[in-house]
This record gives sequence, C-alpha cells and structure tokens, in this order.
Amino acid sequence: MDRVLDRIWTTETFLDWEDRQEGRFEFDGQDVSAMTGGSFAHQRIVLNLCVALLGRLGENAARLAQEMRLRIGTRIRYPDVLIASGPLAQTTRTVTDAVAIFEVLSDDTAATDRITKLIEYADVPSLRCYVLLEQAQRAAVVYRREGRGEWTATAHDSGHLTIAGTGLVVPLDALYRGLSFPAV
Repeated sequence: MDRVLDRIWTTETFLDWEDRQEGRFEFDGQDVSAMTGGSFAHQRIVLNLCVALLGRLGENAARLAQEMRLRIGTRIRYPDVLIASGPLAQTTRTVTDAVAIFEVLSDDTAATDRITKLIEYADVPSLRCYVLLEQAQRAAVVYRREGRGEWTATAHDSGHLTIAGTGLVVPLDALYRGLSFPAV
C-alpha cells in the first residue's frame, strides 16, 4: 500500500520518519511503500538461506543481515538477505555497502525484484552478486558483475550457487529444505 506524502520528502526525512514507525517501508526517492509479510515458503527459504550462509561465513557472520535497510542513493530497500562488505555494528540500521543481495520472489514483487531492483542495485558500488530465489519451485537466477560492470546471469534448478564477492558456495537444495513442489 502506497502512502500519500504531504510534501516532497528527502531520503533523510524518510529515514527519520521510518525510524518512528512500527512497520517497515521502502522509499524509491518519491513514494513510500509498506512492506508486507511473506508466505510460509518465502519465510522458510529466507530462514534456510540465513542458516546456510551463517554456517559458511563463520567468523564473518557479522556481515550477514536479514531484512536490513539498504540505502541506494535516494532510495531505501529491504532485501530479504544481504552480506555487507565488512562487519556490521550491533547498532547499524542502514547498510550502504552490500556485496551480495538475495531476494525471494513472490507474485506481488517479482517484477520489481527482476527489473527495478536489478537496475537500482547496480548503483551499489560494492555489489558483486544479486540472487533471485523462486518461491514456487526450486530455482534461482544469480547475477554477477566485476566492479561496476554489466551483470551476467546464470539460471539454476540444481547444484550449487557461487556467491560472487564472498567466496561462498551454497547448495541450492539447502535453501529449499522443508518445502515440496509438484513434479514438472
């Protein structure tokens, strides 16, 4: 649900306002959108992803964040999961230096995640990997880039996902543990 803004907001005005709200909101530089909860499958994939990444990050676990606010220029997004370039302080509220971002697709957000956020996330200089995880089937698309170069994509329905910029490799099956899908 979009909020009607009574004035033109800056990113700083939005952040000050959002810090006083009970819910979470995204800001695209012009409009504010409420973030809603996901399905059981969405939540299970996020949980499995966090468990898999935590186990692989080891001493670097303080780089992992779930539903942490990410600032991209004037925009504010809440990726499902991100890995920052360095450890996050316990008081961190906003990240600007993500190395890897993970989004679990849903019917409501798939177009935004596949197009709008792919374009926006290209403005994060530190970002090396953007992973889209399907919710209705065991499948992922992994976007990688060197520096601020062009994205290259690979699609996966089995095997392992290599998370560029992190040195991590995650088995796709681990992300879908506890879920079942109809045979195709």
